[in-house]
Formats: sequence, C-alpha cells, structure tokens
Amino acid sequence: MEAIFGKSNENVKFIRSLNEKKFRIKNKAFYLEGVKVVSEILDNKAIDVMFIAYSKSILLQTNGGKELLDKIDSLNVKKLDFEEKIFEYMTDTVNPQGVLAVIKMPEYDFDETIKNNNKNIVILDQVQDLGNLGTIIRSCNAFDVEVIICTLGTADIYSPKALRSTMGGVLNCKVIYIDDYNEIKELTKYDYQIVTTNLDAKTPLSSLDFNKKYAFVMGNEANGVSEDISKIADMKIKIPMSDKIDSLNVGVATSIVLYEQYKNKTSRN
Repeated sequence: MEAIFGKSNENVKFIRSLNEKKFRIKNKAFYLEGVKVVSEILDNKAIDVMFIAYSKSILLQTNGGKELLDKIDSLNVKKLDFEEKIFEYMTDTVNPQGVLAVIKMPEYDFDETIKNNNKNIVILDQVQDLGNLGTIIRSCNAFDVEVIICTLGTADIYSPKALRSTMGGVLNCKVIYIDDYNEIKELTKYDYQIVTTNLDAKTPLSSLDFNKKYAFVMGNEANGVSEDISKIADMKIKIPMSDKIDSLNVGVATSIVLYEQYKNKTSRN
C-alpha cells in the first residue's frame, strides 16, 4: 500500500477535523490512538470501526508496532497508511505511536439505557477539566459503573486529550449527554435515588444502603452541584475527611464514592 503524503488528501482533512468538537458532532465520529488501545479495539467486534490509520515507518519503531501491523493486515478492515510527517500533522499527540482507529460515535437512548441498567450511575454536572473526565471514566471501569450521564456544560469526553487520559476506557461506558435537568428526574421511574455530594451534608457516604440503586451526581470543579439538581436530589452525602483540607478534586471524590459502592457490592456477593 502506498503511503498518503499530501495534506490536501480528504482522509487527512477528515482525521484532522476530528480534533474539533463541532466536526466530531457533525460526523458522529472520533478517534483513539496508540498500539495497545487499537489492538484492543480490533479484538472487540462490538465497536464500529470506520477505518484504521497508521504510519508504517512510525509503527515499525514502536514497541508492539510490528505485531499490530501484521494484525491489521490480516483483518478485513479499511486501512490507510500515511507518511510519517502527515500522520504527526493529523493527530493531537506530540509523539504519536503511529496508529489510530476512527470510530463511529455510539448513540444511546436515555430511557432504554437506564431501563436495562441494574448498576449505579454517575452524573457529571458541568465537569469541565478533561483530566478529571479521564480519571472518572477509568474509575467507572475499575468499580463497575457503565452508564455516565453528562449535563449541558460538561466537557466533551470524545476530545483527544480526554480520550488519551481514559486509555480507551470510554469504550466500556455508555456516555449520554443531556440538555434538560428534567431528564434526571426520570431516573426515579427506574428506582434510582439521586445522590449529591455536599460539604455541609450530615450523612456520610458509608451510611448509604447499597442494596438500593443510586445516581451519584458529581459537580463542577469550582461551583459544585448546580442548584437545579440539588433541588431534586433525594439525598446529600459527604465524604468524611480531616480538617487539613476542605474539599477534594472531583476526580478523586468520584473515585472514592465509586470505590465505596463497589466495595459494599462485592462484599455481599
């Protein structure tokens, strides 16, 4: 296969456009980079891969690259080889590993997803830091949460920076963006209790009855949970901590909440 050299190539323009949110939304597509992540994607038949883009010259210098290249060649998947400088031009990474998968953005129906989910849920209310999003996604993977609801104002989980920080973990979650807080009320139809974290709350996290289903709301880094959600919350909880600090990073706080629910769930099994 002859490598693609020109910046004017339509595939180059398409991949580069996915670095911007408006084009990810328009094309309902995003990409994930890296040898390990792409290899896992190719093993997962449920992922809708549009095509694999790579630079043979970079891949052959990357640990595991030769094996992945052989794997790509053996599969019936659309594949495109790009000249090294063109590949670097397309992606958002400083030192790319030379391979990426362009994937169709999954779309989930709110009611259908919630109805078929029997695990706890995370609601991200205007969480804006991409690093925090990545931490939260990985914690959801680690502590068996599969559904994440994002309110209007939450950063785009499909941005290249956020995706890198998830290390492919976003593929194990169903992420739903909503623009109306009233949709959160609908969770009660499916026996979920809406729980917010609050520094002034009296109820400690550990006192929750983990036999119930919870939707844990984690708020904006600067302002916390919005008043609109606080009004409809069934319960406010706090994470006990020493008086040496007055608050936690939202990524850390979410990880603690999810660990606690996972620990209690697994201890019953």
